[in-house]
Amino acid sequence: MRKYFLIIISIVIFSLQSLSQSSPAQKIDSLNLESLKKRLPAVKGEDRVDLLNEIAARTNFVVAKSKRKDSIFFYAQKSYDEANKIEYKVGIAMALFNLSYETVQNVSDSVKSSKEEYIRKGMQLGKETGNNEVLGTGYYLLSGIPSFAKDFEKQSDCYRRSAEYFLKAGDTLHAAEVTNWLFDLYFDRGKFEDAFDIGKKAVFLSQKTSDRDISRSWQQFLVQYSLSNMSGLYSAAGDYETAMNYLIRNNQYAMEKQTGWIMNGDIALLFCDMGKYDSALVYWNRWRYSPYWDSYGDGHKAWGYRIRGSIHLGQKEYDAAIDTFKISLAQMKKQFGFTPPDGTTPFAEAYYGKKEYNTALQYARQGLPRQKELEVRPQLLKTYQLLSDIFHQIGNNDSAYYYLIKYNTLKDSIQNRQFLLRIYNSKREVEDERKTSQINLLNKDNQLKKQKLKQEATVKKSLIAVLILIVLLAAIIFRTLILKRKSELQKQKLENEKKQAELQQRATELEMEALRAQMNPHFIFNCLSSINKFILTNDTDGASDYLTRFSRLIRQVLTNSQLSTIPLSDEVEMLRLYLDMERLRFSESFDYNIIYENTIEPETIYIPPMLLQPFCENAIWHGLMHKEGQGKLEVMLSLQNGQLQCTIADNGVGREKAAEIKNRSNGKQKSFGLKITTDRLALFNNEKLVNSFYKTEDVLDPNGKIAGTKVVLNVKYKNSVQQPVNKTV
Repeated sequence: MRKYFLIIISIVIFSLQSLSQSSPAQKIDSLNLESLKKRLPAVKGEDRVDLLNEIAARTNFVVAKSKRKDSIFFYAQKSYDEANKIEYKVGIAMALFNLSYETVQNVSDSVKSSKEEYIRKGMQLGKETGNNEVLGTGYYLLSGIPSFAKDFEKQSDCYRRSAEYFLKAGDTLHAAEVTNWLFDLYFDRGKFEDAFDIGKKAVFLSQKTSDRDISRSWQQFLVQYSLSNMSGLYSAAGDYETAMNYLIRNNQYAMEKQTGWIMNGDIALLFCDMGKYDSALVYWNRWRYSPYWDSYGDGHKAWGYRIRGSIHLGQKEYDAAIDTFKISLAQMKKQFGFTPPDGTTPFAEAYYGKKEYNTALQYARQGLPRQKELEVRPQLLKTYQLLSDIFHQIGNNDSAYYYLIKYNTLKDSIQNRQFLLRIYNSKREVEDERKTSQINLLNKDNQLKKQKLKQEATVKKSLIAVLILIVLLAAIIFRTLILKRKSELQKQKLENEKKQAELQQRATELEMEALRAQMNPHFIFNCLSSINKFILTNDTDGASDYLTRFSRLIRQVLTNSQLSTIPLSDEVEMLRLYLDMERLRFSESFDYNIIYENTIEPETIYIPPMLLQPFCENAIWHGLMHKEGQGKLEVMLSLQNGQLQCTIADNGVGREKAAEIKNRSNGKQKSFGLKITTDRLALFNNEKLVNSFYKTEDVLDPNGKIAGTKVVLNVKYKNSVQQPVNKTV
């Protein structure tokens, strides 16, 4: 969907820049059509023809449809006539290209011809004059002729030739642009290994483009577009980590150049591909409610609503998905006047989820002919699978089997290509590493040779004896100073090691106490009681599920207790196990959600183990268990000022009500879990005051009433794996 929006814009800007032969100063001024027209009386000869051609090109995109064709005809025809008078073949070629627009119908008999013939005549003049810019433009326009656009080989050949001629002309900007469209052509047909080379070339050419005022915004767009394409390629191959790295790199470029194109929409789409719809929704909301949303055209918004509909679909909100897809499709038709090949597929998926199989079948069949015509293999793969599933549900197994065979055949082909892509990348990386290694070896060899020559020259010097004596004396003095300094450093080192040992011992004691407090016999007794309850009620599946989760949690606690720090991903996994057990024990009386608020790589962030569980346990037992209705617990993780910020919020009864309930219960049991955890965190953060990294506050509703509790932790995380600390229990 995004591709259709961007290609329309590209055609506009491409035409504005490529159909002009004026100077850079004139191109900057061409942003104002009226300004161009005012300059006409003062310009003569070839410059006047170029200016007329530029006005004709701009008119096609900035003048209202009702007046457009007459204006294009007027300036293009005038340019054609004047270029013929002075025998300016480049100007004639560009005029023919302008007259090739489908909006120009009332041209004179002297040049009346078909769209393709206009382009062919212009290209012939380009060959006669040896003008590579004209030939590059001609092949680009030729690729849009219906007979070429429907033929993959013809269209891809036009794109390749166009890029080659633009490079010969030194026009890297348009070469980069056409290379990006060539990538789209291969990617849409599932030819991923070919698209890989083309995509890499598009990134290189886009970044190589000059940064002139007239082309700066378009060049920056092409850089971001090419990086986004490479992200989509790796996502299609299942390499989501590399795909995300490309989007992060894209965001850094956007912020550095202040382009305004932040990758929140692309990141949301990537999370959809990964099946992480909660994270996708976070980034989609950031995009939707950004200051740029209202400035987007209907085409871009159509793509945005398509992503939102996919999130609804992934979260099984089928009615909301259908409504959102309708908005997307309506805006797409309004902007471009057509439905994309996969425009009806999302509706089929939504109705399939609602078990309205006949309606789903109707939508699935609508897009199939267009997908076959354009050979969009990834979309065909999804449609074949959907049709097979639908026919199976309605009892037509013959048709289901027919589409299943088509699905498997196409899937094997695409997956084969994906596998080749991974192998291809691997070979490229190994080859690059081998070449780098060879270069390093050559550099080392050269350094050794230079060093040997220096040594030989030194030997030949007549004053070598004097130099040796000076060196010996210096060595003796230096050694004396070193020994003295070493003695002082050794003493200081012993003192530091003693202090470090004391701190390490204290940290070890606190960590082991924390683990024992967090997984105390009371918790284990409750877990065993819950298992017993499942057994007594003959709920063997529930008992088995609970016991499995319990054993996994105990195993992880025992494993992590040997480490001073663990990856954030392991801590979150252990926390999910604990929260799932608590939900199971309390009949799912509360829901929870763990969210990464910005781009975090949880595998590279290391924190102390069992850090978040005591706070979540406190929120469940003192806040949510006393709440009437469904409880909600949210754990939000983000990077703030070089620290990991962990926010744990619940919609429970609040601190004051919890304290009142605790006093009424006359409970004498005291938990040291939070106390020990804050001590551990203080030691890990090298902080003495708790309020510098840990605070608790009430959550208020719009009426100012207490609606829950929120705890905010700030952790100075580590970026590398810390060696396990030997501990004794």
